[in-house]
Amino acid sequence: MKIKSIDLKHTNPSLGPHEKITTVSLSVTERHLERVDEFLNQSQVNNTVSLYEYLKAVKTKNEEVLNRVFNNEPKNELNSGQKISHLLFYFEDNEIIELSDVYRRFSLSHFYADFTNYMVEEGTIYHTKSDESPIFLKNKKGNL
Repeated sequence: MKIKSIDLKHTNPSLGPHEKITTVSLSVTERHLERVDEFLNQSQVNNTVSLYEYLKAVKTKNEEVLNRVFNNEPKNELNSGQKISHLLFYFEDNEIIELSDVYRRFSLSHFYADFTNYMVEEGTIYHTKSDESPIFLKNKKGNL
């Protein structure tokens, strides 16, 4: 299970054509491999299994593990106008696993603010309007 990159995508669909999508992208290179592995193994999804075990269960369609995770899903609601964030894992086999609405549907330890901050500091940030190509904002050195 080799991850190529991880994206955290913030959207606000209630803004319609004025929506600005912000994506923080971290390429899982040798430089970040240890930190990503630490995150995958230490993070607990809905206080049930590690993030690594969850991703493995999604890939193998292990319904027993997935049902346990979703039975412990937080009961947070989306308020009008609120931002929605998605955490996406891109694998070398071209599979993509998305934790949609990650902050409301999942309790993910070591993610916010720990790993999120790491992604912002070490990754690349893009802003996109819903109908445009991404605008490069910052690379891993923080240059605009």
